[in-house]
Parts: sequence; C-alpha cells; structure tokens
Amino acid sequence: MEEKIGNVTLNYDYYSGEDLYSEGDEAENKVLEIVKNTDDYTDEILRSNHWIIIYQLLKQRENIVEPMEINKDDEVLEIGAGMGALTGAIAKRCKCIDCIDLSKRRSMVNAYRNKQYNNIEIIVGNFQDIKIEKNMILLH
Repeated sequence: MEEKIGNVTLNYDYYSGEDLYSEGDEAENKVLEIVKNTDDYTDEILRSNHWIIIYQLLKQRENIVEPMEINKDDEVLEIGAGMGALTGAIAKRCKCIDCIDLSKRRSMVNAYRNKQYNNIEIIVGNFQDIKIEKNMILLH
C-alpha cells in the first residue's frame, strides 16, 4: 500500500502496523502538526522548550550532509531516516533517495517536511525485512 504526501511516496508494504520506535507520542504528534501546517519552523523552535521539537526541526542538522560525496546521478539509501532532518539535504544532491524507518508517524513527518521533492520514497518497516533491488549508496 502506498500514500502520497506532496511529491513524496510513503510505502507501507513492510509496515507491521506498530511503530517500533518513538521519542514520545506528545512530542512526535506536535512535530507532525507543525510540519503539516507550516514550512518555516523558526517560530516554533524559538517558542518551544521541548528538546525533541527543537532537535528534530533544527535546520543546522543538515550541515552534516555537506562533506558527503553525493552526486546528481547517485541513488541513496537512508536507513533510520526518522523525521527527515537529513533527507531534504540529501534529496537536493542526488538522483533519488529511498528512506527506511520503523515508524509510520516519523515517516509522515519526513514526508510533510520534504513534500516538495519528487525523488524521495519512504519505506516504513524494518530494514532487515526489505529487499533492496538497486545498487545504492548506503547512509545510516
């Protein structure tokens, strides 16, 4: 089963129906609400005193992608993509990125925050259960 959020495809073929990782329902639901309703998280970060909201939405986390040797023709596999802090920065630089994460809610956050990119597929499930058919650059 698939779902589209903007241009991003969410693939639930490997989803067990249970989120196997969470930083807490309240914080994750708040982050999901934020990314559904705005593209600029600055005000939310400044207003928040919850470390998960600040950490998950902080744009500076994308800086870790800068030294990575990712080219426009590369196909990238991001294992443990979580809420997509790095996904958008990687998507800007590669042909396509397949993300894998254990949590549907965290994957939905990733999809909403990166909905403008048409080269992202997010697979919800355990990476050990997923057969990867492509030759990809692995990030985890």
